[in-house]
Amino acid sequence: MAIQLQEFAKQVLFGTTIEEKLSFPRDEIVDTAPGNAIKTPRRLARPTHLALREDGVRADHPSNAKLVDEKERGRLLHFFGNHELLATELMALVLLKFPDAPASFRQGVLETLKEEQIHTQLYIRRMNQCGVEFGELPLSDYFWKSVSSMEDPLDYVTRLSLTFEQANLDYSREYKKIFETVGDTSTAGILDKIYRDEIDHVGFGLKWFRRWKAAGKSDWEAFRERLVFPLSPSRAKGNFFNAEGRSEAGFDKAFISDLQIFNQSRGRTPSVLWFNPDAETFAARNSSEGFELGSSAVQNDLAFLPAYLSRKDDILLMTESPSPGFLRSIQSYGFHLPEIIECGSSLSVPEVPDIPRKIGDLRPWAWTPDSVSFFQKTFESVTRPLNADTLWNDLTRRLFSKSWSAEWGKRLAVESAEDDWIAPAEIYGEPATTLDEVIALRERFGKLGYHDIACKAPFGTAANGSRCILEGEEISPAIETWIESLWQEQGSVVVEPWLDRVFDFSVQFEKRREGMKTIAFTRLINNARGQFRGIVTNGFCKDIDEEVARFLMTPVDGQPRIYSWYQDTVGPRLAAALDESNFSGPLGIDAFVYRDALGELRLKTIVEINPRFTMGRVAHEIGEHEVPGTVGLFQIYTLSQVRKSGKPSFIEFAEDLMQENPVTLTAEAKPRIASGSFPLNDPLSAKQFLAVYHLRENIGDLPV
Repeated sequence: MAIQLQEFAKQVLFGTTIEEKLSFPRDEIVDTAPGNAIKTPRRLARPTHLALREDGVRADHPSNAKLVDEKERGRLLHFFGNHELLATELMALVLLKFPDAPASFRQGVLETLKEEQIHTQLYIRRMNQCGVEFGELPLSDYFWKSVSSMEDPLDYVTRLSLTFEQANLDYSREYKKIFETVGDTSTAGILDKIYRDEIDHVGFGLKWFRRWKAAGKSDWEAFRERLVFPLSPSRAKGNFFNAEGRSEAGFDKAFISDLQIFNQSRGRTPSVLWFNPDAETFAARNSSEGFELGSSAVQNDLAFLPAYLSRKDDILLMTESPSPGFLRSIQSYGFHLPEIIECGSSLSVPEVPDIPRKIGDLRPWAWTPDSVSFFQKTFESVTRPLNADTLWNDLTRRLFSKSWSAEWGKRLAVESAEDDWIAPAEIYGEPATTLDEVIALRERFGKLGYHDIACKAPFGTAANGSRCILEGEEISPAIETWIESLWQEQGSVVVEPWLDRVFDFSVQFEKRREGMKTIAFTRLINNARGQFRGIVTNGFCKDIDEEVARFLMTPVDGQPRIYSWYQDTVGPRLAAALDESNFSGPLGIDAFVYRDALGELRLKTIVEINPRFTMGRVAHEIGEHEVPGTVGLFQIYTLSQVRKSGKPSFIEFAEDLMQENPVTLTAEAKPRIASGSFPLNDPLSAKQFLAVYHLRENIGDLPV
């Protein structure tokens, strides 16, 4: 006796026993009376002990390390079993919601439903053998809520087949290997069967997706357009991307490539990052006047660098996304990729593109007038209230001034006068507003034994904000013109002695409500005139002069004094000063060890305070991906430097660099970089600047 498909689907969807949900009739199933379309039930019918939790409570997902325990494996199978049962019920729902769908589609859904019933039975049987009863742990309703609101069969294949079932191409293969590792061949065999079936299920959905998608759209374009947040292509992949399985399911190379590098939050409210390296310019102006997207070569070329500061699921704003090949290479080195949202440079009023979801935090390179203006319309989307007047005001502006850094450093030196290894207050810079004051300060420092001086712009970067005047050298007309322009634009110039530097470094902090957190100490490589050449990671005192190493690492209470000085003295005092400005976020302190006029080593605690992200922080975060015991070097090359090396473009330069020093990785599940050199921004689009990271076993092998 034949059974109508409609009646069987109702049995599965509305059944209140597990037997009704999972029994497949021996009689023939026909589809001659599909009936009227039903609405999605408000609540899914289930046995009481298998009811879905609608309050967000769910069982903890056991970690991989715990899976050596059989009971923990049963807990994980409980999680998997609920997904398979939900897939069964959703397939019954699609048969009842869309009775007019093509007969061959409905027949294919029926065949898939039968296999999902088998999967559920396999999981239930195996979890029972592990000592876990189906229903003894909370059962999440996320899967049901995400798919059951489908509006047509295309929605169904997009959400279930191409999203959740496609993700299982990764998860089923990953956990098959994990269960094999712990010796559970029975469960590994179940997962292998499910993996093979899942390839067919995804292929079935892909076939119909291509038939129903909008004309003229690629698979990737149509897939992205059909998914509505919180669903996104990120949900269509697991922890370890399985390109081979997707190819077997029928996806083309372009779709697989685009999915592999795509990222979007799966529920965590993301932070939004943006690179605004011209922050000091707008801080000096105290205005966003003249701010344009795409007008700065540094910003355009190095816009990807905040990606290395991001957490999983964060958003990075760029005027142009890097090429897929570059993104795949960075991903292959063990870095996660943020979601990249393009913000066009043609906007008359630069502002963040619409992000139609809640945002956890905004993280520009610096909070200055340009970033405040850029993010203004986004403030209301942030879960943590933000106020433009708090982010930028006269108190926060002074933090960007080298005059304030010098003043604060001098005050700290006075308070620490008993520490003879700390530089005295007299070597800190002073502001000058006339040429006579510059000359007077030069004479004063000369009497202390320091005959060379540096003149610095209060608001400026090391690259363009400093001029040296050596002993016996006249103040040239060019330098005088430069100083006068600073007086007009910024009101003063900071004059300080040019010291005999022997070791440059930076300290990275994060100012939080509860105080200052020390992030890292990174070694700076500068030339004789103090210009930046690179940043060494994971080798702070490695292979340096023995006298300097002793000076820095003399123990104090069991800790090298350089660390305790910044963590226990500088950090807390600076935090108190920053509280006056309501400042929070990243900052870096540049410092150095020098020889005084008597030849003794001294520490200049503060060269400048940068109340923003710094390249030292970027370098440190990249260094976290290194194999322990290696040392890294972060560098930024200009196009003129590359051409002087004999390479016509960044593309050839990067290719040769990586061919001579190929990247090698460890064989861990989350690989670490063992050696090699690689670009940190895309050589294909870089016009003037290319950041590069080198990793070697010994500091002497680094190209400095």
